Amino acid sequence: MKKISVIIPAFNEERYIQKTLSALQQQTFPREFVEIIVVNNVSTDRTEEFARMGGADIVVAEPTKGTNRARQTGLEHASGDVIAFLDADCIPPQWWLEKIYEKLHQNRDSFVALAGTYKFAEDITEPLYIYEQIYTWLVLPTLNSLMGKVFKKGGVIIGGNFAAFRETFNKINGIDTSFTFFGDDASIAKNLGTLGLVNFDPTLYVTTSARRFEREGLVKTNWEYAKNYFKVMLS
Repeated sequence: MKKISVIIPAFNEERYIQKTLSALQQQTFPREFVEIIVVNNVSTDRTEEFARMGGADIVVAEPTKGTNRARQTGLEHASGDVIAFLDADCIPPQWWLEKIYEKLHQNRDSFVALAGTYKFAEDITEPLYIYEQIYTWLVLPTLNSLMGKVFKKGGVIIGGNFAAFRETFNKINGIDTSFTFFGDDASIAKNLGTLGLVNFDPTLYVTTSARRFEREGLVKTNWEYAKNYFKVMLS
């Protein structure tokens, strides 16, 4: 069995990081084959301390702020054959790593990366629940097929829930660090698209907080994500 490296970018995540790390400690995939890397991305709180307390194998500092910069730094420190990415406020179900490992190895000639979705906590509002269902089962699978098969742009990747083989990232020279937030995951999908299709699996979910929507609102946040996705993909 080959090792999986899980890379977690973290900026001021002391509130969430230990729950995320705890979920990774409880995976059905054998712990001895899991490498957990937390990239402390200019945090001003106790993120680094909590990451070490939570059982991260490697905690590395990235002094330049940006999600893709942190992901690339994690990639440079990873030793796994499979590289999985998780956000610091996401809780993966116990089967998450096992499913990633099996699906990538069983389909390595069919697609270049495996991407999943977000599932929000049970106490979310009804509008957010409806949004979650529509996007998970209709919008994102359709968009992934359209962008991957028609426009040959890879497909859809959600930055906090995707994985690929290390050799795949080597072929695209890693992750584009010019994106600091919006458009970051689209750039990864687009670059992977030069090699093949991204498999979007709506059953591969991680539970996440709704803080992005709570801060900016559902409509504004969706507009920013959509606008930047198409800006990157169609450029």
